Amino acid sequence: MTYPIPEFNAKYFCIINRDMPIMAAIISSYVYETGKYITMLEYPDVTVPLYDTDLDEFDENYISKNKASEFNIRAKNALNMMGGCDYLILGGLTEEQKSYLTFLDKYDVIEIPYIYLIDSILKEIAGKKEYYICNETDIYNGLFLANKADKMLKIDNNAEKIDVDIYQESGIIVIENISAVSMIIAINYALSVNASISVINKPEINKEEVHDLVEKWKATKESRYFRDLSVKIYSSIENIDFSKFEYATFFTSSVPYSLILNNIIPITYVNNLYQPGFFIFNNIYFERKEQIHSSIVFSPLEFGEDEETIYVADKLKENQYYVKKLIGEKASSYNISYYVREFPFEILHICSHGGEIDGSEHIEKFIDRDGCTHIVEYDEVISIILHEKEELHEVLVVHIWKTFDGFIWKSKELDDQNYPHYIFIDMIAEITKLEVRRGKAKKNIAKSAGIKCAHFNYLGMFNMIAGASVLPFVFNNTCWSWQYISESFLAAGVRGYIGTIWAVNNNVAKNVAETFYDNIFKMTVLDALQESFIHTIGETDENIYMYWGLHFTKLNKGLSIDNARLSIASMLMKAYRSWMYNFNNTNNKSTKENVRRIKNFIFRLLLSDFRREWLTLRFPFF
Repeated sequence: MTYPIPEFNAKYFCIINRDMPIMAAIISSYVYETGKYITMLEYPDVTVPLYDTDLDEFDENYISKNKASEFNIRAKNALNMMGGCDYLILGGLTEEQKSYLTFLDKYDVIEIPYIYLIDSILKEIAGKKEYYICNETDIYNGLFLANKADKMLKIDNNAEKIDVDIYQESGIIVIENISAVSMIIAINYALSVNASISVINKPEINKEEVHDLVEKWKATKESRYFRDLSVKIYSSIENIDFSKFEYATFFTSSVPYSLILNNIIPITYVNNLYQPGFFIFNNIYFERKEQIHSSIVFSPLEFGEDEETIYVADKLKENQYYVKKLIGEKASSYNISYYVREFPFEILHICSHGGEIDGSEHIEKFIDRDGCTHIVEYDEVISIILHEKEELHEVLVVHIWKTFDGFIWKSKELDDQNYPHYIFIDMIAEITKLEVRRGKAKKNIAKSAGIKCAHFNYLGMFNMIAGASVLPFVFNNTCWSWQYISESFLAAGVRGYIGTIWAVNNNVAKNVAETFYDNIFKMTVLDALQESFIHTIGETDENIYMYWGLHFTKLNKGLSIDNARLSIASMLMKAYRSWMYNFNNTNNKSTKENVRRIKNFIFRLLLSDFRREWLTLRFPFF
């Protein structure tokens, strides 16, 4: 089925403090235009202003200031992609948050510090005359109905409770109530695609508990673990009749609803903890952007004939996609690291072992800055990236925290201790600088989120993907790939991501992938995946796949492989010039070394794979 793609509301661009969903809802009702998507981004908390800090300094503010710096870059890029806006609305931002936004002088900025000022500031600009009155407890349904009626939202806590008929449209957007701006983004999205909404209570289960219950269910084959999982989830959605809809999209961070619903209809997910505003914006934007028809197929050939690798590569080539085969010995940790980050591609297919890799378990003591001693228990996994023709190599280390002072990591009991945030910064700093870690070897570490390569493993730690010039789609056909490693891809910026909830059977993985690629250029990604589920029905791997993405996403056939090669070469040449500029204009030793490796990778790739296109394009490097 083909679904309409929403248009952007180019008049407004909204940046709202993440913790102010009510302000975001009211602003949205003033600027909403029927059938258009209003771009709204949620700005995370910022603990220190830009002019008061060093971005490279690792301290208690490190995570906050780096998130703010990244947000600034992504917001600026989104504005440029959209061609600007008439009004840039800032809602409830602190001085610390605003200090990171370097583009404000280029736009007509409307700053709204408090909710009570919204009407006086926006009413005349919005041009609306009527109000929709609702109780604050009904703010989400109230926003939906206010925008449906093209009215401005007004809060009156004496207003009667409202009900929403969620069975009016063909699709449904199901939104976990987490009291954040991401909920307003989800409602704006639902309105733009003419879908119904249902705001549900967030199930009282986190991703660690989901993983543990699924792991016990699959390891013991005891159905009680699946029942425990179902009980924790089902009460949140039991009042929705999903059979009345053509598709559903869940805004969640950790709950596999499709598993519990037995994929009764096609289901997609949006991770509400990884900037859903950017995710939706990019998906809408790139759906209309001309594609370059480039792909990567990665497999160390662990499964021999019982895998889909060659079939997928041939099917992509048949549909006029350039295919970079990282297969067998070429499926190295070096290649997946650099190709995923720097090579412009639209499809990445991974076939390997994954999800749970070997490592070591540790118990360490450390002393925090207050002189207090703590004990931390963690697992450690390592990835080694062997650089071609170089003696120095990269070592990536991931720590999977298990307990802190005897309390389970991320548990309510640990939260109740109210440790200052800087203690965990001290923990990371102390563990990182240990020259000797006394650990014990451990097999198949849960949540280790690795990908088995021809040599060593790869840990998905991306600060960029596809050269930051393409929004790619990823099918990670490895085990336990739905959650932890997916977050790295989603944070880096992908168009869609398919993973598995547990360890998938080889034959099922092969058949699902082959049927998926048989259909992917005939229908949407969601429908192609749904068609492939025929191979899981009645199997122990039934309902194993999850799709982080939007229901309308589609991948098109290419014009010709020669045309794809020219597009790829052009992007690589521009990237090389950009990295050369960075190399020549930085004095930081470690940054310079990283840039040198990247530019050398791109240069070697152009010479080995795209020499003819380089000469055809006559693109100067310097």
